[in-house]
Amino acid sequence: MTMISTGNWQIEHNCPQCGAPVTLDEADRLLLCTFCRTKLYLSTEGHFTYFIPPPNPAPRETIYVPYWRMKGLSYAMQESGLSQRFVDTNILALKSWGIPPSLGLRPQVLKLKFVSPEIEGRFIDPELPVQDVLKNAAVCIPQVLEKQFGIAGPPASPIFHNVFVGETTSLIYSPMYLENNNLCDALLKRPVCTIKTEAMEGMLASSKPQSWHIAFISTLCPQCGWDLQGEKEALILICKNCSTAWGCAGKEFRKVDFAVMEGPGEISHYLPFWRIKARIEGIKLDTYADLIHIGNLPKAITPAFEETPLYFWSPAFKINPALFLRWARQMTISQPGEKTGDSLPNASLYPVTLQLSEVAGSITITIADIVTDKRKVFPLLPQIRISLDECLLVYHPFIESHNELIHANMRFSFDKQSLAFGTSL
Repeated sequence: MTMISTGNWQIEHNCPQCGAPVTLDEADRLLLCTFCRTKLYLSTEGHFTYFIPPPNPAPRETIYVPYWRMKGLSYAMQESGLSQRFVDTNILALKSWGIPPSLGLRPQVLKLKFVSPEIEGRFIDPELPVQDVLKNAAVCIPQVLEKQFGIAGPPASPIFHNVFVGETTSLIYSPMYLENNNLCDALLKRPVCTIKTEAMEGMLASSKPQSWHIAFISTLCPQCGWDLQGEKEALILICKNCSTAWGCAGKEFRKVDFAVMEGPGEISHYLPFWRIKARIEGIKLDTYADLIHIGNLPKAITPAFEETPLYFWSPAFKINPALFLRWARQMTISQPGEKTGDSLPNASLYPVTLQLSEVAGSITITIADIVTDKRKVFPLLPQIRISLDECLLVYHPFIESHNELIHANMRFSFDKQSLAFGTSL
């Protein structure tokens, strides 16, 4: 289920090298200039921050109101079971005031720009931390639907735990201005709520944080100086020259450990998955035998299984919520252990679009999906503490058929259309 779908937002920017205009999609991390052929990686501290440009000239001093943008896979563990949905929405980052709770479709039809310290106007700091909004996504998003659009869903059963996977979170500022104790929409030029000027002054940010700067990083391999390769939305770039993988941390690239799983015959595609060894407090899940026990899997617990460490697996790319959960479950139950190498193949490598930090929460939903006694375990999920001990990016071999990609070893399949749909998430 998609909630308040806003599609792909577009951001206007100028090439840092030649100044030519460049239009980026929201998920793009590579800036490709068609004029000077510059290729740069975009990075920022924390989340990206955008604003909707006000009309020129603006009727008054522009006041920018913050909205949190959330896009990803939401899973809720309830009495009725494990529910999932694709969330694509924006929510007011303030507690009240009578300001519209959502920007609706406005960011879809208007091009955004990156906020920078040079932007004229005054900015209101968010009152609601994005962590709180994500934590309560299953509750606050339906409230936005009902309040702004009059869409009332069925009564929800109590939620024991909510997990947001692969979240795209950013901050979007909408332009407004003060006139006669009214806060007015700068685009529509009409009041949205009444507020005293004195009260507004206390909410305005005194300065623009330096973290609003966008860093543009050269896409040359830090190890050999070769051009790094990747799709425009890729979070990890690869160097075919020295067979390395690189992820951005702050203002520099850092090497990412990876392995390539071997497969029989001629492999046409490789899809990336995260393999995670975790330390879990609150439930005993150290070995494969423990997984067999809590999931009541049709396998006999042997001494070998009691010594086999348990690895959780998760897709490292965006797909719809049901498929993400299915593949995380299948891979974790199967515990693939085929031989791997550390050289990048010549076959097609599907881009990594989910960082390790974004899928860490998938461990909880994988446990929730596998466990049989859900009525007993679900209330315990909020108390479970998970820390990552070992992480590895593994490229799995797939063979192309007419409409599917089939895992060369496990024989599980992906519908090509589901992968195409994932590129728009």
